[in-house]
Amino acid sequence: MSVPFSNTHLRVPRGFGTVLEGLAREVLRDQPDDIPAYAAQYFDKLLKQREESGLDPAEWAARLEDRFYNNHAFRITETDGPEKETAAEETGSK
Repeated sequence: MSVPFSNTHLRVPRGFGTVLEGLAREVLRDQPDDIPAYAAQYFDKLLKQREESGLDPAEWAARLEDRFYNNHAFRITETDGPEKETAAEETGSK
């Protein structure tokens, strides 16, 4: 017996969404006839670039996501009080 729905949430690995967005962008740009074969070539090329440069694009994207969502400059704690919140609003950051 299978359940047609579930309230569990699957988590996307850090940086994976950015890698898939890159693939989608290239597919839309090049309009290949065989998308699975194109994706295989795209990921082979990405893997070779990673091995040659030592830079993992998924890890780099994950670090950018962390910096964006977890940067302390964007957070206002309760101990900062209203003075800091007003200063943040005046400078345009929050």
